Amino acid sequence: MTPRATRSPSHAHPLVRVATNGAFQRLWVGQAISQFGDGFYWLAIMLGVSALTGGSVQAVGGVSIAFLLPQLPIGLLGGPLIDRVNRRHLMIVADILRVGTTLLILMAYRGRFLGAIYLLALVQSAISGLFLPAKNALIPQIVAREDLLMANTLSQTTQVVALIFGPALAGVTIEHFGVEVAFLVDAATFFLSALFLWWMPPVPTPTAGLWREQRSWQDLREGLAYTWRTPVVRGVTLVVSVLFLGLGAVNVLWVPYMQRVFRLGAQEIGLVDAFQGLGMLVGTLLMARRAVHAQPPERLLLGGLVVVSLGFIATGLAPTYGFILGTILVIGVAVPPAQASFMTLIQRATPDRLMGRVNGAVGALTNGAMLASRPWPPWLPNASACARVTWCAAFWACWPWGSACGLCHPRGGHDGVWDPRASSPIPPGRAR
Repeated sequence: MTPRATRSPSHAHPLVRVATNGAFQRLWVGQAISQFGDGFYWLAIMLGVSALTGGSVQAVGGVSIAFLLPQLPIGLLGGPLIDRVNRRHLMIVADILRVGTTLLILMAYRGRFLGAIYLLALVQSAISGLFLPAKNALIPQIVAREDLLMANTLSQTTQVVALIFGPALAGVTIEHFGVEVAFLVDAATFFLSALFLWWMPPVPTPTAGLWREQRSWQDLREGLAYTWRTPVVRGVTLVVSVLFLGLGAVNVLWVPYMQRVFRLGAQEIGLVDAFQGLGMLVGTLLMARRAVHAQPPERLLLGGLVVVSLGFIATGLAPTYGFILGTILVIGVAVPPAQASFMTLIQRATPDRLMGRVNGAVGALTNGAMLASRPWPPWLPNASACARVTWCAAFWACWPWGSACGLCHPRGGHDGVWDPRASSPIPPGRAR
């Protein structure tokens, strides 16, 4: 029996069907634990490097670079591997390897080997660069097509909420028990994630045949061609990439903007993040309502783009701190439908045998857009300049609206799923 056979009857609510899907239950719980552990890892490695270097900003920034550098090549080149091996087994191995690298980082910290910490952070990021697209490719194998939107909503919301509230819990732990305990907690969460994956029902490998280097390049080209020649995949990827060019700059300027314009401290800025997390919880609850989840994902994506970009423009013009809290709450509400719709559109338009390669290509393009926005000047000279650039970056995020509207009626009159073995698109119902 395949994992999909264990789902609830089709007349049940989508949230009930997803929540009672045994395979997805184990994946979701394991990832929720692991993602909270990521908050411990990030705060521990940042504070640890800062302590070893006497508070050097450049040294702490080097940790961020060590995380970002492997994401693009690993996400792109790892796609063929994800499609050639069992994705569940690959994720288990990745979790076990991350247990080891986390413990090695702890040993390097205790030995004050800064270079080893950077090297191990690169390795950790490379492993994570394989794990995330493998997870996104695994979800369509264990969840029915009609439940993908709800499954992605739960998965994406858990990830972001964990990254918001995980560091808060990590801060309390580090303050009372030290950085070493935070690394141990992170390693334990990876181990628990591997256990939950092990407890999942068996999941078949989508593509027959062993992974070989010669064939991997052919697989990579096929995945890139499919990503570009399939209108829906190409469309949502370009839309979100353009959005990230603006919002990535907003992320860089976010803390300087609140510090310089509103003179906020760490506690007030942390409360803003908490309000975003609260909004995301509300957005997830709204997705459980039939009037929302019954909408086409294209419409939910467009609505999310509009609310998020207008919300950040309003934040750039905010007159008071309370106004910022309100707009961030609204932005948080819009994030789960938009994120889940983006991933659902990709998954519905992609056959299982190409899912890893397409997810890797999409991730490389969107992460590349986020990286391209990093040079935006966080060193702006004054508060008014910081506010103006924040507003302009948010305004840039409005540009994808027109393209997102076109997703509802792609040229050619259908979803335009491209078959790499044919010369013309095929209907999406035959893609699987």
